[in-house]
Amino acid sequence: MHFHLPKPLHGWREFAGEVGIIVVGVLIALGAEQIVESFRWQEKVRSTEESIRRDLALTADVASERVAVRRCLDDRLDRLKGLIEHPGAHVALAPDEGGFPMSRAYRAPARVWNSQPWDGMLADGTLQHLDPERARALNLLYLTVRSAERANQEETAEAPDLWILDDKALQLTPDKRVDLLQRIASLSRLNGELYGLSRTILRRIADLGELPPLDATIPRLASQYSLAVRCKYARADLQDRVSKGWFTLHR
Repeated sequence: MHFHLPKPLHGWREFAGEVGIIVVGVLIALGAEQIVESFRWQEKVRSTEESIRRDLALTADVASERVAVRRCLDDRLDRLKGLIEHPGAHVALAPDEGGFPMSRAYRAPARVWNSQPWDGMLADGTLQHLDPERARALNLLYLTVRSAERANQEETAEAPDLWILDDKALQLTPDKRVDLLQRIASLSRLNGELYGLSRTILRRIADLGELPPLDATIPRLASQYSLAVRCKYARADLQDRVSKGWFTLHR
């Protein structure tokens, strides 16, 4: 059996050549890996951006709905308040009384203010590969979306407290009138808050260049899913649905 021992290197030049070959090989491997990683993140960003665009279209509809129904919800709450403040008045309302169809004494839209695509970008590192200005704009937008989600959840939890007013034979005690008036004040505050947040959301979606045109939004708000345009103020308010606040990213 014969063993072939590696030939010893003769001199620094030959040694440097061998090391250089190894270094070049490592650099080529690292460069190839970086190229593959770059392509992978590009595809990830593209896929996530598509999800964000679909999500923003839905969010724009939800926010537009709140703009469309705000004054009708205020009218309904004012009507309920007036009835409660007058003992002996008939407190039950017709479904369309107050300018907007409702199956109960008071019911506001309860929607999903989705932020899952954004949460996913934060979790998997995709955010770091976005354009910094777009990342900042998306961050501001989804902070506002989360605020709207919290307000809508609070509103949805409080609205059923007014459903006792569906009873046409209901007789309210003074204490109960005070309690209901407090609920109405809270729901009025939440309606105003959601209106302001919704207009800000729409402005920030517009800043991103993702706001659907109003001509496309209105038919969706006229569907059985929403009925928002049944509010007598809806079309006028939708014409001015985007907040004109002092702060914008693109002025």
